[in-house]
Amino acid sequence: MNGYLTMTTDFGLRDPWVAELKGVVAGVWSRYPDFVGRMIDLGHELDAGDIATGSWFLQRATAGWPSGTVHLAVVDPGVGTGRPAVACRAAGSCFVGPGNGLLAFLRDRDDLEVVILDRTLYLGQPDRGGISSTFHGRDVFAPVAAHLAAGVPLGQVGTPAGAEALGSLPGNRTPGAACRIVWIDRFGNAVTDLTREGRLGKRAEAAGLVVVGGRPVPGPVETYGLAPAGEAFWYWGSGGTLEIAMRGRSAARELDLQVGLVLTVPEA
Repeated sequence: MNGYLTMTTDFGLRDPWVAELKGVVAGVWSRYPDFVGRMIDLGHELDAGDIATGSWFLQRATAGWPSGTVHLAVVDPGVGTGRPAVACRAAGSCFVGPGNGLLAFLRDRDDLEVVILDRTLYLGQPDRGGISSTFHGRDVFAPVAAHLAAGVPLGQVGTPAGAEALGSLPGNRTPGAACRIVWIDRFGNAVTDLTREGRLGKRAEAAGLVVVGGRPVPGPVETYGLAPAGEAFWYWGSGGTLEIAMRGRSAARELDLQVGLVLTVPEA
Protein backbone atom coordinates (compact mmCIF):
# COMPACT_ATOMS: atom_id res chain seq x y z
CA MET A 1 0.00 0.00 0.00
CA ASN A 2 1.19 3.53 -0.73
CA GLY A 3 -0.27 5.29 2.32
CA TYR A 4 -3.18 6.98 0.54
CA LEU A 5 -6.66 6.34 1.91
CA THR A 6 -9.53 8.02 0.06
CA MET A 7 -13.07 8.52 1.36
CA THR A 8 -16.32 8.70 -0.60
CA THR A 9 -19.67 8.87 1.22
CA ASP A 10 -23.18 10.30 1.13
CA PHE A 11 -22.73 11.69 4.67
CA GLY A 12 -22.37 15.37 3.77
CA LEU A 13 -20.15 17.70 5.79
CA ARG A 14 -22.72 19.33 8.09
CA ASP A 15 -22.86 16.38 10.48
CA PRO A 16 -20.01 14.82 12.47
CA TRP A 17 -20.09 11.49 10.61
CA VAL A 18 -17.10 12.09 8.30
CA ALA A 19 -15.08 13.43 11.22
CA GLU A 20 -15.84 10.22 13.11
CA LEU A 21 -14.55 8.13 10.21
CA LYS A 22 -11.33 10.11 10.18
CA GLY A 23 -10.97 9.78 13.94
CA VAL A 24 -11.20 6.00 13.67
CA VAL A 25 -8.60 5.91 10.89
CA ALA A 26 -6.25 8.14 12.87
CA GLY A 27 -6.72 5.93 15.92
CA VAL A 28 -5.83 2.78 14.00
CA TRP A 29 -2.80 4.41 12.43
CA SER A 30 -1.54 5.47 15.86
CA ARG A 31 -0.94 1.76 16.52
CA TYR A 32 1.57 1.69 13.64
CA PRO A 33 4.22 4.18 14.84
CA ASP A 34 6.36 3.88 11.70
CA PHE A 35 3.47 4.39 9.31
CA VAL A 36 2.53 7.77 7.87
CA GLY A 37 -0.80 7.76 6.05
CA ARG A 38 -2.74 10.41 4.15
CA MET A 39 -6.53 10.71 4.15
CA ILE A 40 -8.02 12.26 1.00
CA ASP A 41 -11.69 13.24 0.56
CA LEU A 42 -13.04 12.34 -2.88
CA GLY A 43 -16.58 13.47 -2.12
CA HIS A 44 -19.19 13.42 0.64
CA GLU A 45 -22.15 15.11 -1.08
CA LEU A 46 -23.54 12.13 -2.99
CA ASP A 47 -27.33 11.90 -2.96
CA ALA A 48 -28.33 10.04 0.18
CA GLY A 49 -28.79 6.33 -0.42
CA ASP A 50 -28.27 6.53 -4.20
CA ILE A 51 -26.12 3.43 -4.73
CA ALA A 52 -26.07 3.55 -8.54
CA THR A 53 -24.91 7.17 -8.71
CA GLY A 54 -22.42 6.51 -5.93
CA SER A 55 -21.00 3.59 -7.90
CA TRP A 56 -20.55 5.74 -10.99
CA PHE A 57 -18.90 8.51 -8.96
CA LEU A 58 -16.54 6.06 -7.28
CA GLN A 59 -15.56 4.41 -10.55
CA ARG A 60 -14.80 7.79 -12.12
CA ALA A 61 -13.12 9.38 -9.08
CA THR A 62 -10.79 6.47 -8.30
CA ALA A 63 -9.63 5.80 -11.86
CA GLY A 64 -6.50 7.95 -11.77
CA TRP A 65 -5.18 6.97 -8.36
CA PRO A 66 -1.93 4.99 -8.18
CA SER A 67 -1.75 1.31 -7.41
CA GLY A 68 -1.63 0.70 -3.67
CA THR A 69 -4.35 3.21 -2.73
CA VAL A 70 -7.12 2.17 -0.34
CA HIS A 71 -10.59 3.50 -1.26
CA LEU A 72 -13.17 3.64 1.54
CA ALA A 73 -16.72 4.05 0.17
CA VAL A 74 -20.00 4.26 2.10
CA VAL A 75 -23.40 4.66 0.48
CA ASP A 76 -25.29 2.15 2.55
CA PRO A 77 -29.07 2.48 2.92
CA GLY A 78 -29.21 -1.20 3.93
CA VAL A 79 -26.78 -0.83 6.84
CA GLY A 80 -27.40 -3.46 9.51
CA THR A 81 -29.34 -5.77 7.19
CA GLY A 82 -28.20 -8.94 5.42
CA ARG A 83 -26.01 -7.24 2.82
CA PRO A 84 -22.35 -8.24 3.38
CA ALA A 85 -19.53 -5.93 4.40
CA VAL A 86 -16.67 -6.44 1.95
CA ALA A 87 -13.17 -5.48 0.95
CA CYS A 88 -11.56 -6.27 -2.36
CA ARG A 89 -8.42 -5.75 -4.38
CA ALA A 90 -8.32 -4.90 -8.08
CA ALA A 91 -5.55 -3.34 -10.18
CA GLY A 92 -3.33 -3.36 -7.09
CA SER A 93 -5.61 -1.12 -4.99
CA CYS A 94 -8.13 -1.96 -2.29
CA PHE A 95 -11.79 -0.99 -1.96
CA VAL A 96 -13.79 -1.24 1.27
CA GLY A 97 -17.56 -0.83 1.57
CA PRO A 98 -20.97 -2.47 1.57
CA GLY A 99 -21.74 -5.35 -0.77
CA ASN A 100 -24.84 -3.65 -2.14
CA GLY A 101 -23.69 -2.87 -5.68
CA LEU A 102 -21.60 0.18 -4.80
CA LEU A 103 -18.46 -1.72 -5.88
CA ALA A 104 -20.18 -3.66 -8.68
CA PHE A 105 -18.08 -1.93 -11.35
CA LEU A 106 -15.20 -4.18 -10.24
CA ARG A 107 -17.06 -7.49 -10.64
CA ASP A 108 -15.73 -8.42 -14.08
CA ARG A 109 -12.06 -7.74 -13.41
CA ASP A 110 -9.80 -10.76 -13.87
CA ASP A 111 -7.55 -9.72 -10.97
CA LEU A 112 -10.40 -9.23 -8.47
CA GLU A 113 -10.00 -10.61 -4.92
CA VAL A 114 -12.90 -10.28 -2.47
CA VAL A 115 -13.25 -10.96 1.26
CA ILE A 116 -16.18 -10.74 3.66
CA LEU A 117 -15.25 -8.60 6.66
CA ASP A 118 -15.68 -10.97 9.59
CA ARG A 119 -12.43 -10.74 11.57
CA THR A 120 -13.34 -8.99 14.81
CA LEU A 121 -9.69 -8.10 15.47
CA TYR A 122 -9.97 -5.46 12.73
CA LEU A 123 -13.49 -4.22 13.49
CA GLY A 124 -14.81 -1.66 15.94
CA GLN A 125 -12.85 0.60 18.24
CA PRO A 126 -11.06 -0.48 21.42
CA ASP A 127 -12.63 2.31 23.52
CA ARG A 128 -16.20 1.60 22.40
CA GLY A 129 -18.60 -1.30 22.88
CA GLY A 130 -19.81 -3.45 20.03
CA ILE A 131 -20.42 -2.55 16.41
CA SER A 132 -23.27 -0.13 15.84
CA SER A 133 -26.04 -1.57 13.67
CA THR A 134 -26.52 1.83 12.00
CA PHE A 135 -22.95 3.08 11.51
CA HIS A 136 -20.86 0.43 9.79
CA GLY A 137 -18.94 3.23 8.09
CA ARG A 138 -17.33 4.04 11.42
CA ASP A 139 -17.24 0.63 13.09
CA VAL A 140 -16.55 -1.74 10.16
CA PHE A 141 -15.34 -0.05 6.99
CA ALA A 142 -13.13 2.70 8.44
CA PRO A 143 -11.04 0.47 10.74
CA VAL A 144 -10.56 -2.16 8.03
CA ALA A 145 -9.54 0.46 5.47
CA ALA A 146 -7.10 1.97 7.96
CA HIS A 147 -5.47 -1.41 8.67
CA LEU A 148 -5.19 -2.19 4.96
CA ALA A 149 -3.58 1.18 4.28
CA ALA A 150 -1.08 0.46 7.05
CA GLY A 151 -0.06 -2.78 5.33
CA VAL A 152 -2.28 -5.53 6.73
CA PRO A 153 -2.86 -8.13 3.96
CA LEU A 154 -6.35 -8.32 2.46
CA GLY A 155 -6.69 -11.99 3.33
CA GLN A 156 -6.13 -11.19 7.00
CA VAL A 157 -9.20 -8.96 7.44
CA GLY A 158 -11.85 -11.34 6.10
CA THR A 159 -12.92 -14.63 4.56
CA PRO A 160 -12.44 -15.11 0.79
CA ALA A 161 -15.61 -14.75 -1.28
CA GLY A 162 -16.68 -14.53 -4.90
CA ALA A 163 -17.46 -11.47 -6.97
CA GLU A 164 -21.17 -11.88 -6.21
CA ALA A 165 -20.47 -10.62 -2.67
CA LEU A 166 -20.06 -7.13 -4.16
CA GLY A 167 -23.76 -7.13 -5.02
CA SER A 168 -25.52 -5.71 -8.07
CA LEU A 169 -26.81 -2.26 -8.82
CA PRO A 170 -30.54 -1.74 -8.17
CA GLY A 171 -32.65 -2.71 -11.17
CA ASN A 172 -29.69 -4.48 -12.82
CA ARG A 173 -28.24 -1.11 -13.75
CA THR A 174 -24.98 -2.28 -15.22
CA PRO A 175 -22.79 0.31 -16.94
CA GLY A 176 -23.65 0.65 -20.62
CA ALA A 177 -26.83 -1.48 -20.41
CA ALA A 178 -28.89 1.57 -21.40
CA CYS A 179 -28.31 5.20 -22.18
CA ARG A 180 -29.14 6.52 -18.74
CA ILE A 181 -28.19 9.77 -17.04
CA VAL A 182 -25.92 8.92 -14.10
CA TRP A 183 -24.71 12.37 -13.00
CA ILE A 184 -25.56 16.07 -13.28
CA ASP A 185 -22.49 18.24 -12.75
CA ARG A 186 -22.42 21.78 -11.33
CA PHE A 187 -22.56 23.25 -14.85
CA GLY A 188 -25.79 21.42 -15.61
CA ASN A 189 -24.17 18.93 -17.98
CA ALA A 190 -25.83 15.50 -17.94
CA VAL A 191 -23.39 12.57 -17.94
CA THR A 192 -24.71 9.24 -19.21
CA ASP A 193 -23.39 5.69 -19.09
CA LEU A 194 -23.40 5.32 -22.90
CA THR A 195 -19.89 4.49 -24.10
CA ARG A 196 -18.42 5.47 -27.43
CA GLU A 197 -17.29 1.92 -28.18
CA GLY A 198 -20.63 0.24 -27.42
CA ARG A 199 -23.39 -0.61 -29.86
CA LEU A 200 -25.61 2.30 -28.81
CA GLY A 201 -22.68 4.71 -28.92
CA LYS A 202 -21.92 3.78 -32.52
CA ARG A 203 -25.60 4.08 -33.36
CA ALA A 204 -25.78 7.54 -31.80
CA GLU A 205 -22.87 8.70 -33.93
CA ALA A 206 -24.45 7.29 -37.07
CA ALA A 207 -27.85 8.83 -36.30
CA GLY A 208 -26.34 12.17 -35.27
CA LEU A 209 -28.74 12.57 -32.37
CA VAL A 210 -30.25 11.12 -29.22
CA VAL A 211 -33.73 11.72 -27.84
CA VAL A 212 -34.34 12.88 -24.28
CA GLY A 213 -37.79 13.64 -22.92
CA GLY A 214 -39.15 13.41 -26.44
CA ARG A 215 -36.74 16.10 -27.65
CA PRO A 216 -34.04 15.32 -30.25
CA VAL A 217 -30.55 16.44 -29.23
CA PRO A 218 -27.97 16.61 -32.05
CA GLY A 219 -24.32 15.60 -31.85
CA PRO A 220 -21.58 14.83 -31.50
CA VAL A 221 -20.04 18.27 -31.03
CA GLU A 222 -16.29 18.41 -30.41
CA THR A 223 -16.36 20.94 -27.56
CA TYR A 224 -18.59 23.53 -25.89
CA GLY A 225 -17.29 26.55 -27.79
CA LEU A 226 -18.22 25.00 -31.14
CA ALA A 227 -21.88 24.46 -30.23
CA PRO A 228 -24.65 26.86 -31.28
CA ALA A 229 -25.50 29.22 -28.40
CA GLY A 230 -28.71 28.36 -26.57
CA GLU A 231 -29.15 24.94 -28.17
CA ALA A 232 -28.78 21.53 -26.57
CA PHE A 233 -26.15 19.17 -27.97
CA TRP A 234 -24.35 16.00 -27.06
CA TYR A 235 -20.64 15.21 -27.06
CA TRP A 236 -18.19 12.56 -25.90
CA GLY A 237 -17.10 13.63 -22.42
CA SER A 238 -13.72 13.30 -20.78
CA GLY A 239 -14.76 9.99 -19.22
CA GLY A 240 -15.53 8.45 -22.60
CA THR A 241 -19.33 8.53 -22.27
CA LEU A 242 -22.05 10.58 -23.92
CA GLU A 243 -22.93 13.87 -22.20
CA ILE A 244 -25.63 16.46 -22.90
CA ALA A 245 -24.98 20.18 -22.51
CA MET A 246 -25.93 23.70 -23.56
CA ARG A 247 -23.28 26.33 -24.19
CA GLY A 248 -23.29 28.84 -21.35
CA ARG A 249 -26.46 27.42 -19.82
CA SER A 250 -27.59 24.48 -17.70
CA ALA A 251 -28.91 21.69 -19.90
CA ALA A 252 -30.32 19.98 -16.81
CA ARG A 253 -32.41 23.01 -15.91
CA GLU A 254 -33.47 23.91 -19.46
CA LEU A 255 -34.38 20.33 -20.46
CA ASP A 256 -35.52 19.12 -17.02
CA LEU A 257 -32.89 16.38 -16.95
CA GLN A 258 -32.53 14.16 -13.89
CA VAL A 259 -30.37 11.25 -12.79
CA GLY A 260 -31.97 7.99 -13.89
CA LEU A 261 -33.65 9.39 -17.00
CA VAL A 262 -33.28 7.03 -19.96
CA LEU A 263 -32.36 8.41 -23.38
CA THR A 264 -33.27 6.70 -26.62
CA VAL A 265 -31.06 6.33 -29.67
CA PRO A 266 -32.91 6.18 -33.00
CA GLU A 267 -31.82 3.99 -35.87
CA ALA A 268 -29.59 5.79 -38.33
